[in-house]
Amino acid sequence: MSNPSTSSEGGRRIQAVETTCELLNALRERGGAGVSELTRETGYSKATVHAHLATLLENEFVVKRGKRYEISLKFVDFGEFAKNSVAIHDIAKQEVDKLAEQTGEVAQFMVEEHGRGVYLHKARGENAIRTASYTGERKDLHCTALGKAILAQFPRERVEEIIDEHGMPAHTENTITTREELFDNLETIRQENVAYDDEEALSGLRCVAAPIVYKNGDIQGAISISGPTSRFKDERFRDELAEVVRGAANVIEVNSTQV
Repeated sequence: MSNPSTSSEGGRRIQAVETTCELLNALRERGGAGVSELTRETGYSKATVHAHLATLLENEFVVKRGKRYEISLKFVDFGEFAKNSVAIHDIAKQEVDKLAEQTGEVAQFMVEEHGRGVYLHKARGENAIRTASYTGERKDLHCTALGKAILAQFPRERVEEIIDEHGMPAHTENTITTREELFDNLETIRQENVAYDDEEALSGLRCVAAPIVYKNGDIQGAISISGPTSRFKDERFRDELAEVVRGAANVIEVNSTQV
């Protein structure tokens, strides 16, 4: 059995489990791979890679097609279970669908996990552009309206921890990449209860989001509307859509008291 090591959180880590996680991540990133490719990518021996894959195959976490291994649909079951464990998921989903229908744009719901934003639901209105985001995708918090709406509800110490761990990479020339600018922006978001992404995550795309906060102050996530800069202009972007998304967040907050 692999010797355990100590993690940064002070707990024990099992090397064999870390190896399995690394192999699964590699399979996901490549859409599948063979033993030789995974050996080159990870640096583990062929025997080690094969043993881990055989165990994953036996437990139905991967499938084998010819000589290639791929992530299995068993993870869909895990994903649905995790998604539905979020108490306000169903309520937020209803409001996201309504936002998309009402505005004709893309509407989304995000929560924070391990210092990253996770999209839990996405809906497209009749005029919505196609965006690359998808349910389950993890995103940096500092560059999206959803992420900043969430960060604004955290104490400064928690935001500092997230930045220390994940950094503030630039996704476009408009991305906020300094702590001073980010904290100034978060203060404005707290005052206005709405966050904006002005081509900070993707050039040509704007987004407006509002946090979903329980009465006790706990942040539950954020809800947003996204669209092209050609339609998200001036008063519509800063006023009209901001009011709409704040209203949707409030509906979720009120209805969640019944959960």
